[in-house]
This record gives sequence, C-alpha cells and structure tokens, in this order.
Amino acid sequence: MRLPATRRRSGMTMVEVLVVLGIMAMLTSALFSLLISSLWSYDRGSSKGQSDSTTSIALQKVARAIVDGKSASVTSGQLTVQLPLVNNQGNYDRTSNGNTVKIYLTGTTLYQQINSGTATTLSTDITAASFTVSNGSVTVSLTGRAQTGKNVMTTQFSQVVALRNYDVS
Repeated sequence: MRLPATRRRSGMTMVEVLVVLGIMAMLTSALFSLLISSLWSYDRGSSKGQSDSTTSIALQKVARAIVDGKSASVTSGQLTVQLPLVNNQGNYDRTSNGNTVKIYLTGTTLYQQINSGTATTLSTDITAASFTVSNGSVTVSLTGRAQTGKNVMTTQFSQVVALRNYDVS
C-alpha cells in the first residue's frame, strides 16, 4: 500500500506576507528614528563645541593682549589698556607709557587696535563683549555663537585678568 504524497507549498500566504512587511516597516521606522536622533545630537554637539572653542580662544587672545597693562579704562563698551614702555633691553619701564591697546566689538567681530594703527581681528562670531575695570584687574565677558545645521548654540565665558604692571601706589 502506498501512502499519498504530501504536497509542498512553494509560496507564502497573504497573511504571512503582511506580517513580514509589518515587521520590516517597524524595524525601518525604528532605524530611521535612531538615525535622525543621532544626526540631531551630532549637530547640536558640533554647534556647542564650535561655540565653546570660538569664545574660549577669543577670551585667551584678549587676556594675552592686556595682561601686561599698567592701567585700564572702559568707555562706550571699548576697553583701553595702557601698557608700560619697553626699554632697549626688553624690560618694562613702568614710569613711562608705551603702547595703548583697545579692544572692542563691532557687529560680531572682536577687534584689537594698538595705538592708532589698523585694527586687527581677534575673533568672529562674538555676539557680546563687556569689560569691567577694578583695582588693577579687568573682567572680560564674551558671548560667542555658532551654527551647525539648524542648531544655534551660544556660550558665555568670563575671566578676570590681573594687570601685571599695575601701579598700586
């Protein structure tokens, strides 16, 4: 006696196809959501990093330009620092005035001007700068801005710079 042959199915039923497509759609949605979230976080982090770097470097440049000062004043948002005279041996002569350094912001560009020479750019993308002078020190506050994609990030840093050649008498 011979047993009847069983038939093998060669394809999937419509229900199986729909289940597989549904699972694939959910996985694809989850992957795209993860990708978009990752790109958004990367843009945000890049903007913040760039903003931090721009502001920090600008603050360091300002500090370097004024630290040797013997006096400072602020007029209309512009910082003016009087440096002592440097003699032929390269030493400071605190009894005589040397160069005058001016630091100021125009638009989003931070400038440095020595005496009445041409102003040079210290940094761009600086949106605010404020200076306060008190007893031989200058407090410098800078706000920087950076944009990567649609993300705009700002950073504000402040530093107190002691004038090295300040005359306490």
